[in-house]
Amino acid sequence: MQRSSSPRRTGGVARVAAGIAAAALGVLVLGVPASASAGVVTNITFAQPDPVAVDFGAEWNIVLVVGSEYDGGPNLRLTPTDGTVDVFLSGIGGPYASALPIQPDGTVYFSQPSAKPLLAAGDYDVSAIFNPAPGGYYSTSQTASPRKLSIKALGVSPKVEILTVAAVSKYPVITATLTGAYVDAKDGAPAGTWNFVVSGANGKEVFGTDAPQLQGATDPVRVEITTKLPRGMQYTVASTFTPAAELADGLTVAGVPEANFQTPGGTLGESLGASIPLPLWLIIVLGVLLVGLAVAAIILGARIPGRVPNTPAPTDGERHVPGDPTNVELVRLEDLGLPEPTTIPEMLPPGEPTMRIPQLPESTTWLLSDVEPSVNAPVMDPANAPTERIGTLDDLAEPPTERTSAAVSDESEQRGKPSGA
Repeated sequence: MQRSSSPRRTGGVARVAAGIAAAALGVLVLGVPASASAGVVTNITFAQPDPVAVDFGAEWNIVLVVGSEYDGGPNLRLTPTDGTVDVFLSGIGGPYASALPIQPDGTVYFSQPSAKPLLAAGDYDVSAIFNPAPGGYYSTSQTASPRKLSIKALGVSPKVEILTVAAVSKYPVITATLTGAYVDAKDGAPAGTWNFVVSGANGKEVFGTDAPQLQGATDPVRVEITTKLPRGMQYTVASTFTPAAELADGLTVAGVPEANFQTPGGTLGESLGASIPLPLWLIIVLGVLLVGLAVAAIILGARIPGRVPNTPAPTDGERHVPGDPTNVELVRLEDLGLPEPTTIPEMLPPGEPTMRIPQLPESTTWLLSDVEPSVNAPVMDPANAPTERIGTLDDLAEPPTERTSAAVSDESEQRGKPSGA
């Protein structure tokens, strides 16, 4: 009887121990929170209430906020170690931006990724997903509604001109420029490629080339037409501008009008008749040179003395007035306040041959008598011929001295006698 009771006691102890172990396991299971198995509820929202609209190439930024909720309590913002965010755009497969970090204040910033091309012009729906960190207790979440992002295309207007000025280049020069909203916004031209094709009047291509357009450049693109072209002929330049691939989806490029030009003609008339566009700087320089030449001509003309005019020979009653030889003029005696000269016939008796030689004022007037020489009279040097001074023009104001014919005859006889008589 005693042997049979020992096994029964042992089995009862084992059952008690098994019950205690099951109870302990139940306590451990009940001690684990139910939320740990399902994850803590999170939310992600847009901080900006309004849509975002920008021009192509302009900077833009969208802000999101990531938080969590505990049993209807306050919304607590997550931290950088709680996970990351992926952003998606409508029309683009896969995430446009991946693993964006959460800032310490729970915000996330989404902008144009530097490693990707500029977002093309158009309208996009933006959505985001929160990805919790591995091993955490947070659940994933996504934005309840998308946010609108609009990218506006910018216009570009190409312009081509032909310069045919020998002072600039011996070849015709193609000058290409870009204007428009993109150039104004970026203070320079977009990158791309120019294509130029030159054709004659018959439509046959005579020259063609490509030229690069540098990003942000402000100077025109210039290309010389190095093909030898006949003189005096008309040509047409067809041009196109193609933006770089990364800019093509955000630019609206206007058409390029054809540019016509004529090579200088073989004659002067053709050269003058040809249309030659001049740059503004060249027009200003030429204008300054013309003004300088005009001023120099005026100054030189003022310094050159006047020429002596061709003066006609004086007539009766006129005399030359001494003075500046560069300003010779004729003056009448009555303009000087002098009386008319007394003629010799009024002073001498009739029949006396006389000749009166007019002289300048302040000079002496001589009376020469025409006397028949004596046969025995010695030959005299004309330079030593005796003369008689009557007076000057100033003496004409006084009554003239009358001479009788007898006095003249006595003088003639005296002159005819030898000196030793």
